[in-house]
Amino acid sequence: MQGVVTTIQVLAHPLVIVEGFGLKVFLRALFAGREETFLDIVSRRAEEEARGDMDELDLVRMVDRFVGLERRARDLYLDLSEQLARLSEAAKFFATLSRQEEGHAILLSRVRREISRGRFWTDSKDLHLASEKAVDELLAEFEEEVRHGVSLPRALAIVEIIEGSELDLVFDSLNSSVDLRSRARFERFFALNQNHSVYCREQVRILRGAAHAR
Repeated sequence: MQGVVTTIQVLAHPLVIVEGFGLKVFLRALFAGREETFLDIVSRRAEEEARGDMDELDLVRMVDRFVGLERRARDLYLDLSEQLARLSEAAKFFATLSRQEEGHAILLSRVRREISRGRFWTDSKDLHLASEKAVDELLAEFEEEVRHGVSLPRALAIVEIIEGSELDLVFDSLNSSVDLRSRARFERFFALNQNHSVYCREQVRILRGAAHAR
C-alpha cells in the first residue's frame, strides 16, 4: 500500500522525523502496523495533543457497559412484544426493536475485540458517567413498570423516552470522542443506530395514528 511505513524508511530518516514530528511519532512509526501510513500516525498524535486537557476513559470498559445497556433494552422490547401479542402490528414492531438491539450488542461485542488499543476522550468523565447512570436508572424504572403490564400508548411512550434518552447522547459523544483508529471500526455501528432511530420514529407515528383511528 502506498504510504505504508516501513522500518527501513524510519531508520533511514530518524533525525528528520524526531525534529519534525517528535520522538513519540518516531517510535510509533518504528513499530507501525503493516497497514498504517505515516499520515495516520501523525494525525493520531496531533489528535492526542489537541485533547491533552481532556479526561481519557477506558474504551473497552465503556463498550462493555454499552453492550449491557443494549441487551437490557432488547429484553425490555421483547417483553413488550409478548405483552402486546394480541395487537399483531405492535407486537411485530417491538419484536423488531428487540432484534435490532440484539444486533447492536453483537456488533459492539465484535468492535470490542478490535479496539484493545483504542482511546476515548471526553470533556468531563463525571458528566459522561452521570449520563450512563441516568440511562441505567431509566431502564430500571421501565423494567419494573413493564413487569406489571402496560398499554400500547404507554409502551410507545416508553420507546420514545428510551430512544430519546441520554443513551443516544452517550453514543453521539462516543462517535466524536474515539480516536481515529477506533472511529473507523465504529462506523457500521453508528449507521445501524441511526437507521434504528429512524425506524422507531416512523413506526411509533404509524401505530399511534392507527390507535387514534380506532
